[in-house]
Amino acid sequence: MQRKHLPLTLNAVFNNLHDIAGIRLIVRFLSDVKTVENLLATQADIKVLRVKDYIHHPKANGYQSLHLILGVPVYTVDGPSIIEVELQVRTIAMNFWASLEHELNYKKNVPHQDALRASLTKKAQLITELDQEMDDIKQRMYEPKTPPKEV
Repeated sequence: MQRKHLPLTLNAVFNNLHDIAGIRLIVRFLSDVKTVENLLATQADIKVLRVKDYIHHPKANGYQSLHLILGVPVYTVDGPSIIEVELQVRTIAMNFWASLEHELNYKKNVPHQDALRASLTKKAQLITELDQEMDDIKQRMYEPKTPPKEV
């Protein structure tokens, strides 16, 4: 607030900061990402305000995650206020990739950093394929059983 030269009041915070809170939710399967999004869309007290879908539209470096900007009620002495919270939903594999990519970009003096970055970008495609294959296995595991055919 000081950097933006704004008053240190709750109203100023709620009206000017859109990243007060952030949550990362790690799920096991790709289909779980959509399940979380659908469940939040039906939540009466939480509103999905914006969606940044980096799963269907990955960043150029291969980054994937679903970012949901949520309007969440916060109750104060002045009554309820809606604050914006960012929820990142990604699979275990996406998180593994993103953690390494983050470390590569913020660690100083990494030898062969450009080559490693290019390699990591290629690995993002493998992560996508792995997530899809694991989700397919899960779906097949829980298919309704068909009764055996009578002879």
